[in-house]
Amino acid sequence: MSKLKHLYSACAVCLITSCASYTVEPYKDIQQLPDMYLRGVFTWWEADPQYQLTLKGGSTYATTIELIADGQPYDFKFADKNWTPGSSCGYKSQYRDQSITLGKTVYADCNTTDENFRFVPKETGLYEFTINFSNIDKPAVTVNRL
Repeated sequence: MSKLKHLYSACAVCLITSCASYTVEPYKDIQQLPDMYLRGVFTWWEADPQYQLTLKGGSTYATTIELIADGQPYDFKFADKNWTPGSSCGYKSQYRDQSITLGKTVYADCNTTDENFRFVPKETGLYEFTINFSNIDKPAVTVNRL
């Protein structure tokens, strides 16, 4: 029985050591990220090439769009052409992440169906929409005015 305990202990140490040095790749493998688009009311929810995300660096993707400040919210999400599960990114928490404030980070869930982000610009102008996949469990989303 004692030998069995030592074997379990040795296995546990091996597992813990291996886990400590293991790093999770962003978005499983960032090289496998499909072409993603900013999709919303401004594109009739289509994958418009004008709003295709481009790599800014690391695991951060972005696109720029001109918005009109008329007091109406812009609903949007990030998704590939086919709304593929795992590539359809809407808000993670309805109460914390649904409404976006300029320059503040919210989090996405990329297995969503109807969970759209909402942003109301206070000024007409160009806005950059970014999503950072460095944490696959909570991709970080921000909107900034250019």
